[in-house]
This record gives sequence, structure tokens and C-alpha cells, in this order.
Amino acid sequence: MSVKIREIDTNLLQRSRRTLLQFIRRCGERRITASAIHWLKTVPGTELTKDGTLILAAVDGRRLIGLVAVADYGRKESLIVVHPQYRRQGVALALVDEIVRRLDRVYGRVAIDNIPSLSMCLQAGFVAFAMDKGPTGKPTLWIGKGNWRKDEVI
Repeated sequence: MSVKIREIDTNLLQRSRRTLLQFIRRCGERRITASAIHWLKTVPGTELTKDGTLILAAVDGRRLIGLVAVADYGRKESLIVVHPQYRRQGVALALVDEIVRRLDRVYGRVAIDNIPSLSMCLQAGFVAFAMDKGPTGKPTLWIGKGNWRKDEVI
């Protein structure tokens, strides 16, 4: 496996948006929030030039195998999806490390019943710092990695 991480810039987003959305629907196991999908579906390419907004794709050859996207460092939206055949192989960790390297910090929210995502987040070094009700009404943890600060969110 020769995984490369590519930035989805303004031009690439216009060409690949449909593929990214199909990938999320096919591999996200219905755990990606409707608001995150709607954001990716409608975000203007110019938004990708703002601080704290970034989309990265992991590819194996020409095959999309992973995706991470954050808006406003993850305070507005954040998602990560890895193809089932590539899970537990470090793809998610590589995506998280790269997005933190490029942005300095990242935030996310994970429902407490989403054990696979919580496990990955803890393995990646995220810190849970607050709990609230998520978009589906479930208890949801706020997590941060890098030079995060609780007062940026709460």
C-alpha cells in the first residue's frame, strides 16, 4: 500500500465533490452528520482558502481510501471517513496528523456511542474536554488535538 495524502483545493473540489460525497455515503456507516454532509455538498471552493478550513484525501494509487475535512478548525464542521478495507492500517492517524500539522490544531465532536470513532480519536491523541448534546440529541464529546484551547469552543 502506497498511501499519499492530497489537499483538496478549490479547483479539485469542483471536480471531485460528487466522488467525495459518494465516498462518505458508501463508507461513513451513517455516522457522518447531515450537517457535515450538507457543508461538503455546498461549501464554495473559496472557503478552502480561509484559515482553519481544509480537506485532505488519502489515496492509494488512484483510489480514494480516506477523507478528513474541517471548517473553522473543526468548530463549524469536521469529519473523517476511511474505507473499510483500509481501517486499522494507520490511514486515519496519518490524515489526523497531517491536518494538525497544517492547521496547528483541530476540534471535533464524537457521539459517545460511536466507539470506533472514539477509539481512533484516543489513539490519535485527541483530548476530550467537554460534553454536550449532539445534532441527533445524543451525548457528544468535544475533542481537540494540537494547540487546542477549551476557550476557543466553550
